[in-house]
Amino acid sequence: MKIVFWGTPKYAAENLINIINAGYEVIAVVTQPDRKRGRGKKLTPSPVKQTAIDLGIRVLSTPSIRKDQNTREILIGLKADIYIVVAFGQILPKEILDIPKLGCWNSHASLLPLWRGAAPIQWSILNDDKKTGICIMLMEEGLDTGPVVEQQVTVINDLDNLEILTNKLSDISSNLLVKFLRRLTLLNCLNKSIILEELNPIDQSQLNVNPTYARQIEKEDYLIDWNQKARTIIKKIHGLYPNAYTLHNGKRIKILSANDVFHNEKKFDFNKIDHEYMENNIPGEIIMIDKKNGLKVMSKDYAIQVTYAQLEGKRATDSYTLSIQADLRVKHILGN
Repeated sequence: MKIVFWGTPKYAAENLINIINAGYEVIAVVTQPDRKRGRGKKLTPSPVKQTAIDLGIRVLSTPSIRKDQNTREILIGLKADIYIVVAFGQILPKEILDIPKLGCWNSHASLLPLWRGAAPIQWSILNDDKKTGICIMLMEEGLDTGPVVEQQVTVINDLDNLEILTNKLSDISSNLLVKFLRRLTLLNCLNKSIILEELNPIDQSQLNVNPTYARQIEKEDYLIDWNQKARTIIKKIHGLYPNAYTLHNGKRIKILSANDVFHNEKKFDFNKIDHEYMENNIPGEIIMIDKKNGLKVMSKDYAIQVTYAQLEGKRATDSYTLSIQADLRVKHILGN
């Protein structure tokens, strides 16, 4: 079975490695073009491209597969049996979907039809979902609408941030894809219609769940709004890790780790807090700084304990050290 693998980030590269380690033949990868990354803005290949180069696999890159006739013709000439797509970052047009005889199959990081679209892992955390998972589906022209042939559920733990959950889902996705490919190999199918008959896929319309859409994360999403409830803010910090930030005196402070004082610190002595601030509920106000507990900042309802953060131009550190770096004081207001 000849495979063309489509993907871009580290998450996808890990899936690619697992497929190859399982003994499957990947004849080419398709990925996004090199981009400027890091402080030096050096032109850098995507993790999938770098993995393919390291493994001696042919690389095709395209800024827009919908408009790229040259790449399309190359793909036709490769005569791959199947396309496997993991976080590629572009919507594949019908002309591409129709090329491989065994179809285009996508590993999507949600429990479809929940969180169709570009950022399902982020939105599952931002929405405070209790569980998520991986679905392997046949790709159609619609956005993540195809029938599902494999699914695995995992719990979202309270301390899971984007990095932790992404790594967990990457492992699940890698294993599910190999399981799916083994099923195909045993079937020895000649076309995708037979695959669909044999694998008994689930049509998403039968799942009795209203679809939700995981839109692309925008720059403005990363800014913390201290007028929101503590739980919402903490889920933003987790879901957009490590890039959720606040401002102080015009400088950006990334909040890397935080917890809800009221819910997560049952032994916390609220008598140490000036209750005037609790009652007045001044969002963004620093109500405590100490060496043991770091910063405590008011939200709409409860105090938030910031444990790790990073001041613009500095390394990540504990929040007490951050308070010294940023010259923070009790009664200062974050967010400006």
